[in-house]
Amino acid sequence: MVEKETMSTDGIVRLSKIEVYPQFLDEYVVFATEVGTISLLTEPGVLTMYAMQDKENPCMITILETYSSQKAYKAHIASEHFQKYKKGTLHMVKNLELCDQTPLNPDNIIKNTIAK
Repeated sequence: MVEKETMSTDGIVRLSKIEVYPQFLDEYVVFATEVGTISLLTEPGVLTMYAMQDKENPCMITILETYSSQKAYKAHIASEHFQKYKKGTLHMVKNLELCDQTPLNPDNIIKNTIAK
């Protein structure tokens, strides 16, 4: 795993709310898990990539994403693994909402790691 950058003043905290078509749910989960794992392990500016599935409606996926800076976010969306995810899941996504957040306590640091 790469050494992580620290959050800059132009860092991003985002909730990506994704509704997946039911017939593609299992396949989507594979794509989302792969891109999250690769991003955390290889990108210093990807601080958090935490995907969750709604217990009552499994087709609703929420991903907590944090990026150290705008530059880190741009590098992430240009990466080969993100482009594979985006192109591979485009037809699976019924709805996508990107909700940028402002942390109430910016001193509260989230650490997201992959256990290997």
